[in-house]
Amino acid sequence: MNVQDMKTRLLSLVETFKEKESELTDLDRAIGDGDHGVNMVRGFEALEQGLDDTDMKSLFKSTGMTLMSKVGGASGPLYGFSFVKMANVVKDDIDKENLKEMIAAFSEAVKQRGKVELNEKTMYDVIERTREALDNDENIDFNTLQSYADETKNMIATKGRASYFKEDSKGYIDPGAQSSVYILNAMIGGEVE
Repeated sequence: MNVQDMKTRLLSLVETFKEKESELTDLDRAIGDGDHGVNMVRGFEALEQGLDDTDMKSLFKSTGMTLMSKVGGASGPLYGFSFVKMANVVKDDIDKENLKEMIAAFSEAVKQRGKVELNEKTMYDVIERTREALDNDENIDFNTLQSYADETKNMIATKGRASYFKEDSKGYIDPGAQSSVYILNAMIGGEVE
């Protein structure tokens, strides 16, 4: 996949997030502060102005910097930092092996920045399971990604705003896990050859 393809995929996320805004907001209202949908739309709307598509590294770095400054809450720094970290490993033509490296960098960035482990009901649950699946050469499609997010429904949150809800956080998909489904689907969707 080349820079223009990836740019198109990243820019298309604004439509996805507009479409899913109320769903993400409802999830976040249940176990957070209710602004995740709005924040994701704001961040991805700003991408159009903020992107540098000189090469793939610049594309990822500028995406990260834009998300860091425009997406509020914990998600902005987490997604932003992750894109900056992916910029360090991304190649100008992403193949299957490079995709594995990128998602490993994404996962490591969220783990490090968010100080999270698996099964704590966060976006990391989706990103790390995606990394594992790619490492095992499994096919990843939207339904697979969604199944990872769905798994967070029965978890008790131990990190972030949702952790205040303790047992009551059960029964809801983590909003960050859900938004990471859309981001990963845009990056991986149709699996890179």
